[in-house]
Amino acid sequence: MMHDTSESSPGGKLEVPSCTTDCLYHGEWGLNETQTNHSWPQHDLVCVFESSTDDFISSPLFQMCIYFLYSAVFIVALLGNGLVCFVVHTTPRMKTVTNFFIVNLAVGDILMTLFCVPFSFVPMLVLRYWPFGEVMCKVVNYSQAVSVFVSAYTLLAISIDRYMAIMHPLKPRLGRAAAKLTVTAVWTGALATAAPIPVVSQLQRPSPWHEACKVDICSELWSNPKHSEQYTVALLALQFALPLTALVCTYARIAHVVWGGRPPGEAQTVRDSRMQHSKRKMIKMMVTVVAVFTVCWLPLNVFIVLWTAHENDEAWASWPGMPYVWFASHWLAMSHSCYNPIIYCYMNTKYRRGFKQVLGGWLCLKFHDTGRSYNQRSSVCEGVPLSEIGVNGSSIPRRVVGCKCRLSRDTKCAMCTSLRQLKLLPAAPVAANLPRPMTPPPPAQAASVRSHFS
Repeated sequence: MMHDTSESSPGGKLEVPSCTTDCLYHGEWGLNETQTNHSWPQHDLVCVFESSTDDFISSPLFQMCIYFLYSAVFIVALLGNGLVCFVVHTTPRMKTVTNFFIVNLAVGDILMTLFCVPFSFVPMLVLRYWPFGEVMCKVVNYSQAVSVFVSAYTLLAISIDRYMAIMHPLKPRLGRAAAKLTVTAVWTGALATAAPIPVVSQLQRPSPWHEACKVDICSELWSNPKHSEQYTVALLALQFALPLTALVCTYARIAHVVWGGRPPGEAQTVRDSRMQHSKRKMIKMMVTVVAVFTVCWLPLNVFIVLWTAHENDEAWASWPGMPYVWFASHWLAMSHSCYNPIIYCYMNTKYRRGFKQVLGGWLCLKFHDTGRSYNQRSSVCEGVPLSEIGVNGSSIPRRVVGCKCRLSRDTKCAMCTSLRQLKLLPAAPVAANLPRPMTPPPPAQAASVRSHFS
């Protein structure tokens, strides 16, 4: 961070100019008339990257809070969205069109987490300059815009799919091929809409301090300021205003039908009542997702609009609380990437069950059975023995990787099967065809593993 300091020089005390116009590091520098009349030799400028004690934004307490909050978002978002993708991929019954769109939403959130979270708060709030180079300047800015467009357009695709399924239940549903085409269109539209951003994203050195210290900032450099304003308004409309309007209209109509009556052509039966209840739960979950998206992204969009409108207002931009407003709105927008998996887990039993099975499966991957006999319930995975029966009826222990699968009472361990398909778990042992003993063996425990579950 840059701040005021002084250094002895032949002309006396020389103050290094401080950033007063844009507290987010990329604005004008507050040089008074006396300072601007001076030539600024580089040896008179001091490269100081730490703030004075009266600047709370660079205090250890605030810096620690920043690292903790953004690190929490980064970890929770990666784990949560990764679990969503894994559960849908390994559960055949969850490979529906809606879940396909939800996976695409999770992929967009992962992209945002990887590029937006670490590469935005560090240069803005910690360093106050861009240390990652010109290529990353273009990539990060482009990825941020693309990920937001993907989230907005995917939510819109989900709402249209739900609208068609509920309002027109007799018409054919959207198939997997059509869903893949929709996802392709979402990414194509997002990549195309954000295409100008990497072109205008450049490294700049807007002040003598940057020139002397050889540090850059990453910002958009437009040849015409009017183009920047027009593109900002277009982005606001395409990634927030128009999708939000469409989402409100579609879900309002769906809610009116689901809670106020029955769709055309749908009969009043017990089965349909259960389906109606299931639809209501799904609509509640998706409305919650849309509401969270609105609450998280609205403050940052309002901040961008106000910043663009007051770009040349020195008094407004030099307000000391501006970095804190940016921090609060930016962190809220970044935290949106970790809320959707929490919503799915809380409001959808299938996702909640899948999360439990995946976490249980991962935790048992390192469980090694070294000497237990197979009659112990903790050493089997729904009837798969971890020890062989000897000729005399005794148990022959083996060192194998076991999997505790107590979440399902099915005849097969679904999660263990999925883990074996992904080669994360060895194949189930096959009982050897052992010869019959010539004489009856002594009394021993039952050779049927399933008898212990009765």
